Amino acid sequence: MISLRIALAINALSYICALVELAVADDYRPTFHFCPAENWMNEPNGLIKIDSTWHLFYQADPTANVWGNECWGHATSSDLLHWDHLPVAIPVENGIESFTGTSYYDANNTSRLGTSTNPPYLAFFTGYTSSNGTQDQRLAYSTDLGTTWLKFSGNPIISAALEAPHDVTGGLESRDPKVFFHEPSGKWVMVLAHGGQDKLTFWTSLDAKSWTWMSDLLASQIEGFPSSITGWEVPDMFQLPIQGTNETTWVIIFTPAQGSPAGGNGVVALTGSFDGETFLADPVDSSTLWLDYGRDFDGAMSWENVPASDGRLIIAAVMNSYGSNPPTNTWKGMLSFPRTLTLEKIGSKQYFLQQPIAELSTVDSTLASIQNQTIAPKQTLLSSIHGSSLDVRIAFSVDSGATLSLAVRKGGSEQTVIRYSQSNSTLSVDRTASGDISYDPAAGGIHSAQLARDNTELVYLRVLVDTCSVEVFGGQGEAVISDLIFPSNSSDGLSLEVIGGTATLQSVEVFSVSL
Repeated sequence: MISLRIALAINALSYICALVELAVADDYRPTFHFCPAENWMNEPNGLIKIDSTWHLFYQADPTANVWGNECWGHATSSDLLHWDHLPVAIPVENGIESFTGTSYYDANNTSRLGTSTNPPYLAFFTGYTSSNGTQDQRLAYSTDLGTTWLKFSGNPIISAALEAPHDVTGGLESRDPKVFFHEPSGKWVMVLAHGGQDKLTFWTSLDAKSWTWMSDLLASQIEGFPSSITGWEVPDMFQLPIQGTNETTWVIIFTPAQGSPAGGNGVVALTGSFDGETFLADPVDSSTLWLDYGRDFDGAMSWENVPASDGRLIIAAVMNSYGSNPPTNTWKGMLSFPRTLTLEKIGSKQYFLQQPIAELSTVDSTLASIQNQTIAPKQTLLSSIHGSSLDVRIAFSVDSGATLSLAVRKGGSEQTVIRYSQSNSTLSVDRTASGDISYDPAAGGIHSAQLARDNTELVYLRVLVDTCSVEVFGGQGEAVISDLIFPSNSSDGLSLEVIGGTATLQSVEVFSVSL
């Protein structure tokens, strides 16, 4: 009888565990992308490395699964893969929410908020007063390596009244401060977005607390900038070397609300010069303007304070441009997988190149490897491979006019299809049958990006597949498409095919990703 009871208990426990696993799977929680433990998340904030710890702050509503009650959520990682969820870092207080911003290490304690032996880490954010819509700029600081944050007693550091002469709404639309210390001028620099006004303003300070307006950057000042790109938000600014040269350029990225190739939000990148007060943008080439050609790459920011010995500029964004519509119940919003950003000339054009961080290779295992094989129409490869968290890497060449097609999360009538068309060097992601696309009118469709032509015959394709997302990196990383997908749990198949000619596969590698 005891053995029977034990057996029944074990069976019941197994059933409960199966239900729990199904519930988690049914809620599309990703395997190797960060998402909140529960409730709402939108764009990342204050990304910074402190000693050996990567800090991720993000816009969060810790009380609900929709936008609102915005504060800075907080998580940390030793490898940008495994994340520990921490208490809210910068909360809502006295009716003032904590909107988007950035962090920086005050190494010389110019703010006097730390000491010479223990300089502070500074977090700059927009304070939003929901009762009247005012947006002003505020400061918090940490003297315990980013564990806890205190709000500066002299907030706001830029009031709505100080913003008003430079903001046609009188301070209702000045937000998302990017702040850094500009060594050549010995001053702090703040970049503010003025959403519907399609401009950025530049401010300077000697102590990170008292600020003076310096200049504007308007759409009309950027040669070739499309007038359809409107609603500027979430600026970031940094320097990047131009690979293969001795040159370095200043870069500004920001997120327009309208005008991206996939519709809705997107992230643009500008190069130019900066003297500590004024940014002069280089002429824009619309074919190299966007960092991502998918629907789901919004509010990108870079990690600050990364040691020179690392040498990488690493960015991440939120993957969600549908508000509370995606069909997840316990959480909303996830971080794109961290990616490196470099700048290089390919042919006559200058391209931003992105690739997943190398740390991903530490948590993958080989599922399939193909070397030096030709594939013809009506042949299918990889059909025996299954997985919902994958890293697929392909190096290939195709006949003139042919199209290579990789289907992921395939099962029944569902599949998400990544295609490369040789005739026009175009990469695309087709979500028309990707699973649940009923939750939003923009959840389906096909998104495309053009690869740069270079002097090699090989085409490189890398595809990160997770429970509810695909991120596709084409060429050297100049064409990137990031999209959410919501297939059935059982849709976990793959297939690799060619249409209209043959393809020579130098290598195909499929890795399973597991944390």
